[in-house]
Parts: sequence; C-alpha cells; structure tokens
Amino acid sequence: MRSSVVVTGVLLAAGCGGSDDPTAEWVANTGPLVHVTGMAFVFGPNDAMLTVQDATVAVAESAAVTTKVESDGSFAFDVPSGGPTTFSIAKDGFHAGQSATIDVGSGGIAMLGFQTPTNAAFDSLGVIARVTPDPAACQIATTVSRSGTAPYGGDGLGAEGAVVTIEPPLPATSGPIYFAYDNGTIFPDRSLAATTMDGGVIFANVPVGDYTLTATKADAQFSPVNIRCRPGVLVNAAPPNGLQQL
Repeated sequence: MRSSVVVTGVLLAAGCGGSDDPTAEWVANTGPLVHVTGMAFVFGPNDAMLTVQDATVAVAESAAVTTKVESDGSFAFDVPSGGPTTFSIAKDGFHAGQSATIDVGSGGIAMLGFQTPTNAAFDSLGVIARVTPDPAACQIATTVSRSGTAPYGGDGLGAEGAVVTIEPPLPATSGPIYFAYDNGTIFPDRSLAATTMDGGVIFANVPVGDYTLTATKADAQFSPVNIRCRPGVLVNAAPPNGLQQL
C-alpha cells in the first residue's frame, strides 16, 4: 500500500498452523556492512506524503542496528550483509511496522520504503475490512505496482486486475482483501477478486512464519515478495519493494 492512500477503515482475522519454531533460522547477517537508505511516510486518512520524523528504523534480526528518520522522511545506516534482512519501524502513536524481507547483497539498498499507519488509522482499517487483529499474528499489506511506478509509489499507480496469492496458503477469511478505488477514496473491499488501480491488498491475522507473495496477471510478470511474519506487527511491503511489475 502507498502513503497516498485515503481510507477510513480496519485490519484483518483468521489463523493457520505453523511449525514449532518458524523463527529459528531468522538470525542476523554477519557479512560486511553495506549502506541502506530510504524514506518513511505516514499511511492513513489525509496523511499522504507526511513523514514519520524521529521514528526508529532497525534491523529486526539485529535490534542494536538502528537509525532515526530525519525531518524530510529520509533515513540511512550501515547494516550487516549476507542474506535476508527485515527492517522495522517504531514511533509512539504508530502501529509497529516491518518491511518485506529483502536479500541484502554487497551493494546495499538504495530505496527502502515505509508507509506506517497511526494506531487510529490501523484500527480504522480493521473496522472497514471487518477484521479483529490477533496480537499473536501479523497483518500483511503490499501494493501491486505497474512498471515505471515512481520510487516509493504514488496515487493510482497500481497494476489493475492482478490476483495476489500467498504461500503457504491461508484460510479464505484472511484474504486477499483488495483495495477499492472510488473517485480518489481508497478502502478495503472484501467483494473484490483482483486489484484496482490502487494496487493495494492485505492479508489478515497471518500466523508467525515465512511467506511469499506473488501476483499474476495476463501478459505481466511481477517480482515476488518474501515476508517474515512476527507477532503484532503490520508488514507493509511498500513500493519499491512490493509486488513490482518487471
């Protein structure tokens, strides 16, 4: 989902089994430090493109590796390379957030995007989507973006008509729940069977574990998204690290 989305809405419910300890292999990387830069925006009603100044961005697998978001929404820090890494974002008044899980190679990451809802916006999304968030599960959101989408997304730049799946699969009550786009107002609509021009989609109350999101559409290919679902967080695989058309 993108920070330009305007909603008045809730987040998600269901459940599914998992292994005894699906997080056992989620360890910190030990490779050379590489540089990561990005932007953090507010997601929620009427908050398009407001920045999350002073939020803490951290490496979820290595909590001591942190940085702060500047007044312009930018952040930068050096992180260990060598494998998959998840980035978290935290600030009082905002729901705990995570990025997708990204393979940090020798080149680092030039554009890591966060769209982070206030607690009030998160609760509102749950009401609209008819979901009661389970604190032992995570909520997952992403945007299916058209080829050529600007860095960090933008209004109406989603790939319309894409179908999103998650592996391992979840009960139908968890989603996918797509976002409707109606004269600039965007909200989760359980009656939709594919993305609108917004491109947004959510999966509700996802049990802790590893997941992969994929999008399919005739004559189009999209990059997959890997997720490490931790309890109580909103994982927002935001542009440019969502389901991006290749």
